[in-house]
Amino acid sequence: MPSLSLVGGLLDQGFRSPASCLIEIGPDRKNIDAIAPLVATVDLQLSRDEAAAGTIVIEDRRSSDGKWVVADSGLFSSGLFTRWAPIRISADFGTHKEVILTGYVMKLTPEYPGNAAEAKLTLEVQDEGAALGREQMRRVWGEDQAMSDLEILNELVSVVDISPDPLSGHGQSSRSLSQEGTPIQFLRERAKANGYELIFRDGQVYFGPKRLDGEAQAPILVYAGKDTNCRNFSMADAADSPDQVRADLAPREEGSTPEEINVTPDEPLLGTTAAAAEGADLGTPSVWRVGAEGDETTEERTARAQALVNEHAFKLRGSGELDGSLYGHVLLPGGLVNIDGTGSRYGGLYYVDKVAHAFNTEGYTQTFEVMRNATGESGSPSSPLSAASSALSGLF
Repeated sequence: MPSLSLVGGLLDQGFRSPASCLIEIGPDRKNIDAIAPLVATVDLQLSRDEAAAGTIVIEDRRSSDGKWVVADSGLFSSGLFTRWAPIRISADFGTHKEVILTGYVMKLTPEYPGNAAEAKLTLEVQDEGAALGREQMRRVWGEDQAMSDLEILNELVSVVDISPDPLSGHGQSSRSLSQEGTPIQFLRERAKANGYELIFRDGQVYFGPKRLDGEAQAPILVYAGKDTNCRNFSMADAADSPDQVRADLAPREEGSTPEEINVTPDEPLLGTTAAAAEGADLGTPSVWRVGAEGDETTEERTARAQALVNEHAFKLRGSGELDGSLYGHVLLPGGLVNIDGTGSRYGGLYYVDKVAHAFNTEGYTQTFEVMRNATGESGSPSSPLSAASSALSGLF
């Protein structure tokens, strides 16, 4: 398949087994090898709760006929770089390729400074969810017949040839829902209401809870001698988040006392000891309260409280920098990764929150953010937090 390889133009050949960046553009994956040496930088940001996006900076040159090699690329009748051109960006490790982002060119910014040698074209790209942000809609879902969030998702993405990931969750179906805005805005609202992630990746969209029981990605190795692939890693192990959320529920009958429920984390532990266990014997519970929002149902308020307490259970947050060539894989948000070399308290499984991918003259770097809801080194998720929640419930 035709592709743009940045080896030679972007990466220093002195790097040990360097990874290269592959850029395929257009519905037919047009070959743009002639422009490859002009690509200066590729920067992409991926997150489990925001759109994947980034920039590609390409140096431009003026030819003798007055046209610009990149901005006026005439390899094809419609031009090479256009708004809404499909684009796929991958990392090529020599023995295998892995997709980083699939989406569209959203913005082109040509720059023509006084020195023509400094002219360049910057492309802003975004994942496939961008196609769901074109039309503002007004619609009531489930007005005549109850619909789950997943059923709504299926209908909204079908028009842009995106399929739901088979592991997606069903969401809620307790009432009719009004949509005022674009499909992507509505879907992000529904993801937040369910405590779900919304991740577009290579023709699919995942709409569901954290995937804490799947196979881990290639391990991150800190202080591993010649096998080290992590340049640096740091942690924030904070105590300023709740161990429980209390939700106020509407009274069953008019005039009766409002009910309340106490919600504790219910997701698997990424370690041996729940983060909530530390401080549980102080006698003063760590509780946040969730009030009513609009006309949400009991199911919705409970789901919102559960999502909040589950997110805050991840009290351990880490960040670091990978040598992408030595790592040999594309680290992706929304999945597990094992971090080795950080000791018995902080070593083990983490959930990947964000990853920034950068290709430039210094090589391929992946800057990552991870999180976990437990301490203690463990190679696989342990029993759900319900056990820890039961131990804590007597305090509230």
